[in-house]
Amino acid sequence: MATGLTSHYTRPLSFSEGRPLRITSSVRVVLIALALIALYRVASLLLHDPMLALANNYDQIRYTGCYDVGPIRPGVPAWHSNPHAPLSLYGTQPIPEGNCYWSTDLLFGAPVAMAWRIAEWAGGPAEHSVRTLGALRLAAWLLVAVWVTASLCRSGRPDVAAAHLLALAVVAADPVNTLYLNTFYAEAGALFGLYLALAGAVVCIVRPGRVAFAAAATGAALLAGSKFQHAILPLLLALGLILAHDRRMRRAAVALLLGGLAGGAVQLYQGTRAIPLAEAIAATNRVNFVLTTVLPNVADAGATVARLGLPPACAELSGKSIYQLQEPVETLCPGLRELGALPAWGALLAEPRAWFRAMQRMPPYMLWIPDYLGIVEGVDGKPLPAGQFTLSRWIDHRPLGLLALFGLPWLVWAATWILRAGPLARGFAGACAIGSVAAAGIALFGDGYVELGKHAHLTFSLALASLAVPAAGLVRQLAQPRAIAHRDAGELADRAAPLKK
Repeated sequence: MATGLTSHYTRPLSFSEGRPLRITSSVRVVLIALALIALYRVASLLLHDPMLALANNYDQIRYTGCYDVGPIRPGVPAWHSNPHAPLSLYGTQPIPEGNCYWSTDLLFGAPVAMAWRIAEWAGGPAEHSVRTLGALRLAAWLLVAVWVTASLCRSGRPDVAAAHLLALAVVAADPVNTLYLNTFYAEAGALFGLYLALAGAVVCIVRPGRVAFAAAATGAALLAGSKFQHAILPLLLALGLILAHDRRMRRAAVALLLGGLAGGAVQLYQGTRAIPLAEAIAATNRVNFVLTTVLPNVADAGATVARLGLPPACAELSGKSIYQLQEPVETLCPGLRELGALPAWGALLAEPRAWFRAMQRMPPYMLWIPDYLGIVEGVDGKPLPAGQFTLSRWIDHRPLGLLALFGLPWLVWAATWILRAGPLARGFAGACAIGSVAAAGIALFGDGYVELGKHAHLTFSLALASLAVPAAGLVRQLAQPRAIAHRDAGELADRAAPLKK
């Protein structure tokens, strides 16, 4: 916390306390420009023809099965995957029972499915564009972005507002995230929940109030309830705020904790549901974790298999996912599907060198945009068009770039302490650092190396979001000289007034 004007105005890292900044014409231009850039990037992808989206690798049926909606493909069952290219036309059609997996992202998908049913009941066509879902998601993002920016500006923090819009323009609006908007993937809901949780927490700290508290709690609930792997993530984000050691962080941390507990309870309860789909997902995750992550990294795969109570033949499957096996896993490795989570995790954690090797081998599997899923509708296997700028081109298949990305939030967090930045800077950077490593670690211990980049997609956004801290500091440094000049001019005018009399 700043103890004087001089020390406060010379700190390069902001998100700190001090006199409110005036919103000058130049600051207003910066805010508008960043907002337009973010909006253009999102709109150019959502409105692109042919449609750009992440193709369906079967995961979407878990959620569309909750309201009997599926892609329209003559002669192809709605519950079959289509990993080669995205599909834009959907319709209401019966989905086999047991294909409903709970997620808070259903709050987006269910209204769209209901609107489609009403349109059909009113005599409308039976085919509907998934772009409707993308438009709904975009509207939610815009609504929150306007509220956050306005709240920060009214609080005299245009520096934080500018950093917020910069994060939207550079990170949130990147195709790596917006490719999920025109899909039924739960990742889209997780991204929105993360954004609302962090942005709401910042507003809750800068401008305390019931609305900000509710927004942060709602975002945390949406994030924790989006997927099982995100069940405890809001609690870890709250930990980052608490470690800032400032009472003003507590209210926002409580909001994240309460929302996180509510959303996490949904996923924890779902884990206890005795339905074939949930049991199959859990078993598949366990098999993939043991075969792709545990056995290839332990010192002796045979000894590890024996300790887990599995037959020796299981060691020969090391390095293969369940999707690469030529026969059912029950035949090749009896007992593996029934193996509990704790024994599987313990097999890796028991050997420090094993989990260190497991982390070392993560980069090839950490693809921000999966290269095994098509992106352009109507063209199998086509990647993102060159005209769509994305940061993934500097990260995917680049181990050094990925390593730098992982280290970024921790460097920013360390800098906030070394430079004695304000508690908001320390709390936000801490949340990004802890959240980024947690998202990657939880994904690794969930499905192993299988689709690791997709499962750990929040890692990238959290790491890059930490750059909002120095960005806000830069804006404050540029705006402060003018603010100081106005203050000094006012003080001189006050002193000169008695002399004139």
